[in-house]
Amino acid sequence: MKERDLKRAYNNVLAQAISSSHQYLFAGNLFGDIFVLRLKELDQSSEEPPGKLKLFPQGGHVDINCLAFHGNFLIVGAVGLIYGLLWNEKEETLGPKRSWEIKIPMQVDSVEVPDVNFIWLNHDTNTLFAGCGDGVIYQVSLEDGRIQREYRGHTDYVHSVVGNEAGQIFSGAEDGTVRIWSTTQQEATGLLEPYKNPKLLRPDWGKWIGAVAVNDDWLLCGGGPKASIYHLRSMECSRVFDFPGRVHVCDFVDDCVFIGGEHNHVQSYTLNGTLQANIPVEHTACYSTVWQPAPIKLMSIAGFSNKLHILKDFRFLDSKIELYGNIVGEEDKADAEDEDLNEEHLISQAA
Repeated sequence: MKERDLKRAYNNVLAQAISSSHQYLFAGNLFGDIFVLRLKELDQSSEEPPGKLKLFPQGGHVDINCLAFHGNFLIVGAVGLIYGLLWNEKEETLGPKRSWEIKIPMQVDSVEVPDVNFIWLNHDTNTLFAGCGDGVIYQVSLEDGRIQREYRGHTDYVHSVVGNEAGQIFSGAEDGTVRIWSTTQQEATGLLEPYKNPKLLRPDWGKWIGAVAVNDDWLLCGGGPKASIYHLRSMECSRVFDFPGRVHVCDFVDDCVFIGGEHNHVQSYTLNGTLQANIPVEHTACYSTVWQPAPIKLMSIAGFSNKLHILKDFRFLDSKIELYGNIVGEEDKADAEDEDLNEEHLISQAA
């Protein structure tokens, strides 16, 4: 089996981001490849499929776990490392060399370099928050690359980190907790343990929290436990959502709740818990969603699949974009190289 066929079969996209101009979509996978799509391709009224993507390989040794965009830089979270690539929008190219990089420190008793699992950016303060595999959340200044603070309290992998305008940080982890932090206090200011609620616990799937989202009034989370929503003032669970699979992504989208994970559908609910959209996807698991309301309204859903699923109104599937197989110059390159690759090596990367 050839390299491109193996990559199609085992593609696992954990990360997506939208450029600061809101005109380009970036997707990164565990093979170390970054795909770029011009969003105007999706804004056309014709029924023709979108044009080809551009591919910027980072090397097979780079696991792209998360992506974010700040200014002219695409920020990549990998194993033990966060780095920036300069994006030239006029030429539609990513810089071939890293413009800057930040290494995550290894703990004294650690035997592995920690993964950077999730990145949240506070654009107002030029600050990055990285949830990592060592259970620590690192606050990093994007002005000088300095790690300003370490948030400690989780006892296992941090899967999700988000913040709000009030200076609060919310994190969910493998230890089954959602912790609430203040940028002005050392210790966590709040703690949720959804798995201790019998209405949420699903014993076969464990207690881990895979995703957290917040808006002005509500906190949403899920993982092994069912997706649920909490009022930020009382921290009482006010609603349980019936999404049937393990939860890896959740967000507040247009005053609704969007949930995805290990299921053949992603779902949208009203805040009252009414299912309003049940969207079929081809992913074995959904690991990443990005969306924007303007200037080009769309949502992109990605996961263990070779396809991006595109929604233009957040309720109905509009198109699917093939990744490998839809790349500028890929056919010529494949014809020129057309060589076999060690299958076990690729499969181990995808896993």
